[in-house]
Amino acid sequence: MIRLTCAFVLLCLTASAQWPQDQSDIKPDPKATFGVLENGLRYVILPNPEPPGRASIRLYMDVGSLMEENDQQGMAHYLEHMAFNGSRHFPGGEMVEYFQRLGMGFGADTNAHTSFKETVYMLELPKIESSMLGEGMQLFRDYLDGMALGEKEINKERGIILSEKLSRDSIEYRTMLAGYKFALPDSLLPERLPIGQEETIKTMQRPRFAEFYKKWYSPKRAVVVAVGDFKDVGAVKEQIEKNFADAKANGPEVADPDLGKISTGRGLIAKLHTEPEAQAVDISVEMLRPAKNKPDSIASRREKMVRDLADSIINERLSKLAKAEGAPFISGESYSYEYLKFVEVIGIMAQCAPDQWKDALTLLETEIRRAVQHGFTDAEFEEAKAKLLKTAELRAAQADSRKSRDLASGLVSVIAADKVITHPSDDLARIKTVLASLTKEECHTALADTWKGDDVQIFVGGNLKLEGNAEEQIKAVYQASQANPVAAPKQEEAVSFAYTDFGTPGKIIFQKVEQDVEVTLATFENNVRANIKSTPFEKGTVRVTLNFGGGKLSTPTGKPGIIPFAQSTFIMGGLKAHNVDDIRRIFASKTVSSDFSVGDEAFMLSGRTTPQDLEAQLQLLTAYMTAPGYREEAARQFQKNLEPMYVQLKHTAEGIMADKVVAFIHSDDYRFGFPPITEMQKRNLAELEAWMTKPLTEDFLEVSIVGDVESGAALDAIAKTLGTLPKRAAEKPSYEKARVMPFPQGPVVKDMPFDTEIPKAIAAMYWPTGDMLDIQRTRRLSLLGSVLDDRLRIKVREELGETYSPACYHVASDTFTGYGYMTAMIECKPEQAASITELVIKIAAELASGPITDDEFERAQKPLMTQLEQMRRDNRYWAQNVVRNCQEHPERLDWAKNLLSDFQGISKEEIQALAKEFLEANRAVAVKILPQVKK
Repeated sequence: MIRLTCAFVLLCLTASAQWPQDQSDIKPDPKATFGVLENGLRYVILPNPEPPGRASIRLYMDVGSLMEENDQQGMAHYLEHMAFNGSRHFPGGEMVEYFQRLGMGFGADTNAHTSFKETVYMLELPKIESSMLGEGMQLFRDYLDGMALGEKEINKERGIILSEKLSRDSIEYRTMLAGYKFALPDSLLPERLPIGQEETIKTMQRPRFAEFYKKWYSPKRAVVVAVGDFKDVGAVKEQIEKNFADAKANGPEVADPDLGKISTGRGLIAKLHTEPEAQAVDISVEMLRPAKNKPDSIASRREKMVRDLADSIINERLSKLAKAEGAPFISGESYSYEYLKFVEVIGIMAQCAPDQWKDALTLLETEIRRAVQHGFTDAEFEEAKAKLLKTAELRAAQADSRKSRDLASGLVSVIAADKVITHPSDDLARIKTVLASLTKEECHTALADTWKGDDVQIFVGGNLKLEGNAEEQIKAVYQASQANPVAAPKQEEAVSFAYTDFGTPGKIIFQKVEQDVEVTLATFENNVRANIKSTPFEKGTVRVTLNFGGGKLSTPTGKPGIIPFAQSTFIMGGLKAHNVDDIRRIFASKTVSSDFSVGDEAFMLSGRTTPQDLEAQLQLLTAYMTAPGYREEAARQFQKNLEPMYVQLKHTAEGIMADKVVAFIHSDDYRFGFPPITEMQKRNLAELEAWMTKPLTEDFLEVSIVGDVESGAALDAIAKTLGTLPKRAAEKPSYEKARVMPFPQGPVVKDMPFDTEIPKAIAAMYWPTGDMLDIQRTRRLSLLGSVLDDRLRIKVREELGETYSPACYHVASDTFTGYGYMTAMIECKPEQAASITELVIKIAAELASGPITDDEFERAQKPLMTQLEQMRRDNRYWAQNVVRNCQEHPERLDWAKNLLSDFQGISKEEIQALAKEFLEANRAVAVKILPQVKK
């Protein structure tokens, strides 16, 4: 599916050593160094200062599951796993441990992924010194042509691969596969999903691995990506040349496989795929044609931008329609894209309840035809342009503070698409030029052109069953809709924001700076507290968080489900003067957002903005504090989503975990888990307003601002908004009784069965510990969690090959007294759940009895220290863990001051003592989520 014609294949083979910019009028990123070795291997080096002293490197292989033969299905992904099981310089069973000792965590810093047309290996280097960079490149060279592919290791990995396949099995996955088979029946794609087939995974032997490896892993299919705080690009280039210059292909270059064809001439066709356990019904109306595969150029990017703007306008229409009373669908989306250089997809989709599928399909047909026939209004077009420009401006502003990890992965995506790697500032200039000349008529024409043709396919998948000929029924609904005329969209008047003047700016009565962490603290005359930290970590971005009231501590009794109801409806309810669509239009040219959540000990309103739009962001959040809308459209949306949500809660292992298990480990406290759907349906906006009025108007309020902002400017903006509010409480109630949260006492093993067609279980083990307030103990328990996680990886995954992803970590509450736990969770086959539960409890007990080896301790502590150092250069850490509520909780500031020194000072003996205290077998609380698979 990755190549359309033989001619195109030959072109790619002869030009594989070239970069897209060699034949494009688009200028590549001037900071990047591009190169090609004599053997055809390409590389790109991009200096990037964030985080300092570190680098992210990738090996991109133009190899994926599409290259497999019938008896090799799953081999490309399997081979990715084998890369971690021994190579020329890294013996089997030692690679992960070796890099842990260098400060790199398995999964977090050493990872890989495989898809249809790529395999990507990733390393996050904690240092950029020559020796570490050289070792990283040496490992990548081993991946290219030095994998050991030991027969013993291949056989051992089978269980892990099968477990990963099981973990991916879901109703959504099965529906996706059915969709591929319907849409692309004459292509290779439906037969080459990357995870492969169980039969081939079980039976593939080493000779076939070696054949695949030698055939496809060649220098010409490889690209090395290096992004980091490089002071000497030449030194990086030297390491690449040193490690890869003598690499050779094992034979003649092989053309990509024939991916088949796009099925044409089928006219209007339809397909119903029934999945009784699906959350809802998904309907898509699509037109497929061969991909154009135009070279990357200013003209081709302009063409895509124009078409994307049309989708953006239609998506806003669908968003508005979904909120209307009686709307027959939950959500919808218009889209257009090229996939794998093989197929162009033009489509529109919606999700709906089973009994509304006819109306939902009719709406999709109607709205696309409305747009094709009548185009767009001036207001719609201007809003779409403003949003696009705003996004480009933000990316350009943030360019110098992009994280190397994200940037490296982004470059791989651009390389895989054969696009030019560009700088955001150049993208912004190009977008401005296009928008200056672009008209809504051109946007309309682009949409209409792509929807021309008679080959239309309608796929309906989900919890819908139709008697008789389902396909003909679906087509009949669509054709009946086509016969009805459609009116032009209504022109909408411009709206001004009603909440810009809140009164006389508030006065600051207290202000100081916590020098060690550079946080400015202030109190306004109305008792609003402000905490501000300026950082260079996200240029052009400011994070704003309002914490007020008691959150879950103040949850009213007798109203089960009011927490998820509040979180779903408060923002969607808009403001008294504006609904959410008005708000979207008003702020189309500004970077503002709003989110609401019910935290354990406070309600939270938050948003992300820019330094220029900070006052607008605070105006919006203050408006939600003073004039929430509680509009019925929000409650309607919530009610429409209940059935899909409860299907997932009832019929998936993840749903049982989110509902029943969460409730169980909180001793069935009414604030956790979900009530029966009949109870949830009773929740209403009047209850929400009654609960929220006092917190919004009277309770303790603390605003935290973190990012690219000066404290003076932030305080001025707060003074004009939150500082004008009526006087609020100077402190919070203790909520002593509400903070009581007992953890179930072990030893106990609890089975939680559920009905499903997916034979996937989860074994979850818990050991109660304590709350976060003993911060030294909490930190040491976090490190203990890393030690236990590594033992589980070695024993359960590596030695037994029983599971794909054992995970272990420590959770400590900063709200509920004495509440915390160590947990280990493993997805597995149902018949494995009991034995794995016993094994994990045994491994934890062995850890409790000791000893922890020096090597185990070092391999846990070093990666953790690397993560902590990186975390301190992330605004999310400062916003969520330090600055938020730091006047209510001044200990947060102290914790930040000694974070690194305290973790660095942890001793193995302290960890061993905590293991003995908390991980004994008689303290274990285990849950087995067990599917009762339908026959």
